[in-house]
Amino acid sequence: MEYRELGRTGLRISAVGFGSGNIGGLMVRGEHAEQRAAVALALERGVNYFDTAAQYGEGRSEENLGRALRELGAQAYVGTKVRLGADQVADARQVLRRALEDGLRRLGRYGVDVCTLHNPVTLAPGERALGVDDVCGPVAEGMRALRDAGLTRFVGFTGLGDTAALQRVVREGGFDTVQCYFNVLNPSAGYPGSPDGVAQDFDGLLDQAAAAGLGVLAIRVMAAGALAAVPTRHPTAGDPGSVLAVGSEYARDLARAERLRPLAAELGLAGPLELALRFVLAKPGVSTALLGPSDRAQLAEALDWAERGPLPPDAVARALAVVREGG
Repeated sequence: MEYRELGRTGLRISAVGFGSGNIGGLMVRGEHAEQRAAVALALERGVNYFDTAAQYGEGRSEENLGRALRELGAQAYVGTKVRLGADQVADARQVLRRALEDGLRRLGRYGVDVCTLHNPVTLAPGERALGVDDVCGPVAEGMRALRDAGLTRFVGFTGLGDTAALQRVVREGGFDTVQCYFNVLNPSAGYPGSPDGVAQDFDGLLDQAAAAGLGVLAIRVMAAGALAAVPTRHPTAGDPGSVLAVGSEYARDLARAERLRPLAAELGLAGPLELALRFVLAKPGVSTALLGPSDRAQLAEALDWAERGPLPPDAVARALAVVREGG
């Protein structure tokens, strides 16, 4: 397993991180024995960063991940997330603290290594989104208060919402990490420009964050499973979920992923999923690629791919050409 610096935090984390979300579904809907076996496999193969959130299965993910890590006696880095409503900004410090304390009780821990703000950030407040002025002001202060209280070692934010707002948070928010939307179908956070004129242009957000010293946790690296390029989903997998970025509708991504199949075959890869993971790992500035498995076998396969190393530069360039020409 390759290990990378998590920005300026001083932590060295595995290039592949264990995601415990709704889409893969293992830590939300899986059987406990399979959950424990998958966590044990991850640890055995060198994974040392585990990601969860209160919103995954209404707390079940935190409970199940915490239980598995305790039973295995594991020493690992753990990150979770907190969210607040736009109408709670005035009480951000108290709301965020209560949310994290609740999460810690579910995890069975006194603290986590990273606590991430789990709201989109937009130029003006929205239904679930927080306005950038609030995030760079009282919300960031509330997040840093969690760090000061010893409930988390570092604080981060989720890089979803309006691109200009996210770039401002990178510059002014005082966060340690960012969860960055980045995959081969929409690589604009690392290779600026919408690949097809429809997908959101994150305009180099990944590079800007890394240059500012933030650790970058790549999310949706498999486009919610669409990069399998087959419509059938694992029984444990959840619904592909809400559209996190403009132009990332699941059916649309599924069709676009099919265009990568010939390139994957030509490169001697197992398929578009292997191409997708190794594409992300090839991007300088990515601290870890978060993968959310549905079962132990999926995890083992992904770890095998990661051990083959990042895609070489010429393969990255060819993948970018396919995505851009196919738009």
